[in-house]
Amino acid sequence: MAQGLFKSMLKEKVENENNYNILSAGIYVIPGMSPTPEAISVMFEQGIDISQHKALQLQEDLVKKADLILVMSNKHKDYIQIKFPLAQNKVFLIKKYVLKNGLKNIQNNIKNYEIVDPIGKPVDFYKTIAKELKENLKKIIDRIIE
Repeated sequence: MAQGLFKSMLKEKVENENNYNILSAGIYVIPGMSPTPEAISVMFEQGIDISQHKALQLQEDLVKKADLILVMSNKHKDYIQIKFPLAQNKVFLIKKYVLKNGLKNIQNNIKNYEIVDPIGKPVDFYKTIAKELKENLKKIIDRIIE
């Protein structure tokens, strides 16, 4: 969902979104796996088609090429920093990155910096997570294109 949202929101803000390479890669995925039906449904409601997306495993070459790696949980961040030491200065929790760049966000403890993975949850939970992602990604996109 995050990649679909990010690309869609970026496309609305810039003349040529091809200047940006947005990828989603997981650390615990089966490569080629499709998004969950809930994720597809929630994104479809927002006019975003992620039905053709195929999961990609995070690999060292992707980490090397990345300028910025945004993750939803500390577990993901810690794993990436341990497995790929070169990512130390470019991997951030989405919500923490919003704060790091002086952008307004109202988190007040470390747990609030995480975004819960909705997998296995009902579609309403996916909607909640999509809204949370959208709010934070909007702030990040605004900052990136400034």
